[in-house]
Amino acid sequence: MDHFQQPLTLVIDQGSHASRTALFTAQGELISLASKDVSTQSLQQGWYEQDASEILLSVTNLLHELKSANPDGKNPTQTENIKNCCLCTQRSSIVAWDKQTGTPLSPVISWRDLRNQSWLDNMDRRDFDIQRITGLPLSGHYSASKIRWLLDNNTDVQGALDKQRLCIAPLASFLLFHLLQGNPFLIDHTNAQRSQLFDINSLSWSDELLQAFNIDESLLPETQPVSYPYGKLSILDIPMTAVCGDQNAAWHAYPTMQLPKAVINIGTGAFIMSSAREKAQKPLLLRSIINSSENSFEYTTEGTVNGAGAAISWLQNRYPCHDLFEQLPDWLSRLPCPPVFINTVSGLGSPWWCTGGEPEFMSHNITLAERYVSAIESIIFLLYKNIQQLETTPAIFFISGGLSQLDGLCQRLADLSNAKVIRFCETQSSARGCAWLANQIVNENETNQASKAGLHKIISPKIEKEFTPQKNKLISKRYEQFVGELNRRCYND
Repeated sequence: MDHFQQPLTLVIDQGSHASRTALFTAQGELISLASKDVSTQSLQQGWYEQDASEILLSVTNLLHELKSANPDGKNPTQTENIKNCCLCTQRSSIVAWDKQTGTPLSPVISWRDLRNQSWLDNMDRRDFDIQRITGLPLSGHYSASKIRWLLDNNTDVQGALDKQRLCIAPLASFLLFHLLQGNPFLIDHTNAQRSQLFDINSLSWSDELLQAFNIDESLLPETQPVSYPYGKLSILDIPMTAVCGDQNAAWHAYPTMQLPKAVINIGTGAFIMSSAREKAQKPLLLRSIINSSENSFEYTTEGTVNGAGAAISWLQNRYPCHDLFEQLPDWLSRLPCPPVFINTVSGLGSPWWCTGGEPEFMSHNITLAERYVSAIESIIFLLYKNIQQLETTPAIFFISGGLSQLDGLCQRLADLSNAKVIRFCETQSSARGCAWLANQIVNENETNQASKAGLHKIISPKIEKEFTPQKNKLISKRYEQFVGELNRRCYND
């Protein structure tokens, strides 16, 4: 059967660097992918903003292009064959808008933004309670302190609040408001959790934390499960059946693989999710919601690295290299022992949860190639520090995301973790996982058993390459130097 003549699922994937639309068959095969870049502004140290209108326009333009596209060069897309759609987004980024006009009242304050960290530090005494309720350590990367900053400092936000016209919510909620018929004010459980205002046990906004942050619940969207009938797209009149954070969605990209497993996704940030529990008595990692429906929910252990692709962008601004990704594979193979780069770009995520000071190379007179190889290795070190917090090291890691295409990165990760690293031919793990989630509710409502199986019996993704551990004592020594310096900065200064 022609791909465009069979039932399809549309994924809207909005990330830090780009918005994408992807079409998947019922068997989980990616048949169409389109993308539009979006920009980020850094007005001062620790501040990261995006234009809400630019992000929305990038998504609506992709949907209009899909409606009129000619993807196979012969026949127009049969949009009537798109049976449902779903949305996955960058998490912890928030925006305020006018509930009557839909006009943005603030920029999108990025998940990377730490502008209100000093205010948040005054809540240290509530750290244990906050983590117990939300599954998240106290950190300015999550939305609550950003919401508080807008309420305290943005005059447009304050004006809308006075007129009872203020919506202030995760980016996913803003997109749902504008993309769906009827302008609903909704958010899914995974994005709600990253607000640090959401109780992961009751799956509702926490009265205790709303009071602690002095945020009125009426300003926040109604929460719904990941798999839920959210409404229909205004542009394509297609039902949206799932909304999810991008990293949470990536967990579901390989549902035919057996547990225990660990999934690593490397984009602007890098994230590891594992079925293994954390070994620390006082949690340093995250307990994340990865799926929910009206009848069930699932959690996983998550570690987060802020400076992945963001670290490469940081280097590009200071030491430009126009053909970087053509050069990197050769540099990684030729430079097995680079200097150590203390990667604190965008601050330190788990398990340190501190700013970590300024990024720094631990050697002088470094070549351009050494700088970039050191940065790649620092991402591996940050991931491995999270891996070490688990009770058991997974024997296999599934890896995806742009930087996962670097063999040198995957091999070094295998060497350091002493685990096999598997990379699949298809790198769009968040979109693929979101498509699987979107079909949960469709499958539950199907009466035809063949259709009901849907993406629950998707074809196994093709393995592009496997990386088996090799003896590499020198990388372990560099890792010890890296961790020692970060421990000194975070615990001794």
